[in-house]
Amino acid sequence: MKTVAYVLAGVFGALGIAFILGSGQGPTVRWLVYGGVLLGTAVFMIYLARSKGPEMKITHKVDFTGDTELQQLRCKSCGAQLASDALQMKEGAIYVKCPYCGTEYQLEEKPKW
Repeated sequence: MKTVAYVLAGVFGALGIAFILGSGQGPTVRWLVYGGVLLGTAVFMIYLARSKGPEMKITHKVDFTGDTELQQLRCKSCGAQLASDALQMKEGAIYVKCPYCGTEYQLEEKPKW
């Protein structure tokens, strides 16, 4: 989307400059106004493309069934203790990435029966 805005801003800017430079060939005020409006539009589009949109924060609430015990998470590969920042959500599943050995795997819940 930003690329489209930059391209359109470039087109509007070039047209604005062409209108302003061409104002000496005909009705000066009208060409200057058109050129100014086009240059203003180009500047505004660049401003919009550079500004950040609203940030989106996604919260995932996990509801556990039955009794739940909190255990220290350890890497399956090297056995290092893992902090909560080693967890991340990908494609609807929880993945763990060990910061020590680099191993990445999906957490799977054991059946309740």
